[in-house]
Amino acid sequence: MKTLTTFLLLLFMPSAVHAAFTEPVVDSIYVSGDFPVSEHKLLNGTGLQAGASLLRITPVQVRDGIIANLNNIGYLDAVVTVQWPLWDDENNIVRISVEAGIRSLLSGLVFNGAMVIPVDSMAVLYPGAPGEPITPSDTLSFRNSVVDLYNERGYIYSSIDIELLSMSEVDRETGYRAVECNIDENEQVFLGSISITGLETIRQTVITREILIQPGDSLNMELLRQSVSNIYGLGLFQDVRFSYHSGENDSSIVNLDIYVSESRYKRIDLGTGYVSPSAVFGSVTWLHPNIMGNNQRLSIGIYMMEYFGSRDGRMIAPEIVYEEPWFLSSRWKWQLKLGYLYFFTPGIRQRSYSITSTFARDITGHLKFTIGYSLEYEKYNEWADTSFTTTDWRTTSSITSTLVHDTRSPLLDPLRGHWMMGSGKLSGGFLGGNDYYRISTEARLYFPLSSDFILAGSLRLGGSFPYGDDTTVPPDDRFYLGGGTTIRGYPFNSLGPKDDDENPIGGRLEVLGNFEIRTRIVGNLGIVLFTDAGGLWNAFNEIDFETAGFGTGFGLRYHTLFGPLRLDYGFAPTWRNSLKRGKIYIGIGHAF
Repeated sequence: MKTLTTFLLLLFMPSAVHAAFTEPVVDSIYVSGDFPVSEHKLLNGTGLQAGASLLRITPVQVRDGIIANLNNIGYLDAVVTVQWPLWDDENNIVRISVEAGIRSLLSGLVFNGAMVIPVDSMAVLYPGAPGEPITPSDTLSFRNSVVDLYNERGYIYSSIDIELLSMSEVDRETGYRAVECNIDENEQVFLGSISITGLETIRQTVITREILIQPGDSLNMELLRQSVSNIYGLGLFQDVRFSYHSGENDSSIVNLDIYVSESRYKRIDLGTGYVSPSAVFGSVTWLHPNIMGNNQRLSIGIYMMEYFGSRDGRMIAPEIVYEEPWFLSSRWKWQLKLGYLYFFTPGIRQRSYSITSTFARDITGHLKFTIGYSLEYEKYNEWADTSFTTTDWRTTSSITSTLVHDTRSPLLDPLRGHWMMGSGKLSGGFLGGNDYYRISTEARLYFPLSSDFILAGSLRLGGSFPYGDDTTVPPDDRFYLGGGTTIRGYPFNSLGPKDDDENPIGGRLEVLGNFEIRTRIVGNLGIVLFTDAGGLWNAFNEIDFETAGFGTGFGLRYHTLFGPLRLDYGFAPTWRNSLKRGKIYIGIGHAF
């Protein structure tokens, strides 16, 4: 009996002790000494505050946090002591003594050992200016930038050390001191041989032409990293690995070994989506990205869109596309496309067969140029004055050109940067066929106020007009507005000129502006407030704000690796009972 009682006491004692234990917390904080900021800013990020658990933070954590806060505003010689309360203290008071010292201000930069790269080229890399505070983040950024500069020249074994020169007696009152950059350049390294293993159905040249440096060039590590990205971007490999080893008799030569693992690159892509409450689309595409083992691409697919409601209709667009990524072993991409278009709505009828040849090239890392020639055999209905005119089958030639500058980052869910596009199309004339031209431009801008609060805006302008003896513009070269990616709150493609039965038939002049406030509220979930405005007309003298569209609303975003999932509710406040007539839009990716 006595043994059983003892066992029960031991069994329940830990629970009793645990129930009686009270976690010690900070009752008050006392800060003394000389410091240039408020107590709140001094303790920011340390976790120390009244009521904080003394078991969840440490004196070292608090001290290091305070020193980091002072270092970040230039007080590099700060001395901080933290006195922690004892276990038997009646009141848990944390006492902190701070001596910030003199604020370090940049007087200049001193370089030692720089022989290969001009001093001026390195000095501009320092993020601060003379007279500004010296901070650890600035000096670290400066060192990394100098290292990258040497790596680009092939000096991958260079050593860069950053030190602060001691304050002289003269400068102790002002705090000015110099940043010293000590450089040990070592020898320049060059790329030797390149060996590739793991290829089965793909030619070796597919990889070697994507490597941005060649044997004999200085070893540029940044270009090699870009090369890995280029090889992955081909869509042919599931694994790419680079390794290096020095030459047998020459340490200035580095040989490159590349191991790849081919993926199952032939595939069938299926797609479907909800454009608006009155339109859905679907697509099927078969893709072979390695015809003849040389990365030539062949795709065969069909895109279909179905319209519902009072403006029922259909669009069917099958196509066959062949692409040569290195045309005549140059960096020009060449594409040949055979296509058919069937477009039917209550206001538009169009059928066309086309063959298009397009050349494209990346001029810089952000700038892309495209030029193409198209031959079309088409027939369509044209709205002229107050009646429809049916055109006969006609062959038309056209030249198109596009220039795009893209600095968005990240690409699928932009936080900063811009996307700017200008394009033009000339049809007919000396080429033959329908005489018209089309010009359009668009700018998308992204301004981060913080990592979770983004302002995004877009402006799009366009015009498509006949010239010579022609008075028509084909329906697929007109402009359309209304729906989830243009002006939310309106049915799909419902704005602009209409026929006698109020069916939209597209316009020749377009103005569209969009503005969004994007913010994350918790985790991957975000909200968006948006305003869209724009209009379509057939001539400049028809431009009138009363015939334009204006929509506003809000939406939810769930951010994924493939871009945000989008749910928007938009309404047109110019309508009566606008809230009741609002539209819901679902999609993947932002509206712009």
